[in-house]
Formats: sequence, structure tokens, C-alpha cells
Amino acid sequence: MKTLNSIAIEYLLRNDSQKNNNRSEEITREVVRIKTEQDRKSQKSLLFQMYALEEEAEEYFV
Repeated sequence: MKTLNSIAIEYLLRNDSQKNNNRSEEITREVVRIKTEQDRKSQKSLLFQMYALEEEAEEYFV
């Protein structure tokens, strides 16, 4: 039979585990958001480089 102390300890451990899980989920979401933002920035940068090259080529051949 469980004592009141063992039940309390199990509850606290379970509750702490859920809090840690929530923090892990928040960290994962933030990492995904940052990675998506960085990917978007690099895609924009590449697109601007392509436009610059296209303009340079047009100036060269005109």
C-alpha cells in the first residue's frame, strides 16, 4: 500500500516531467521557427543574387 508521501512524490515527479516536456516542445517549436526564418532569408538572398546577375547580364549584352 502506498503511503501519502510516496503518492505525493509520484505526483510531483509526474508533474515535473510534464513541465519539462512542455519546455522541450516550446524549445522545439522555437528551433523550427528560427530554422524556417533562416531558410526564408537564404532563399531571398539567393533570389536577389539571381536578379543581380540577370541585370548584370542584360547590361553586358546590351
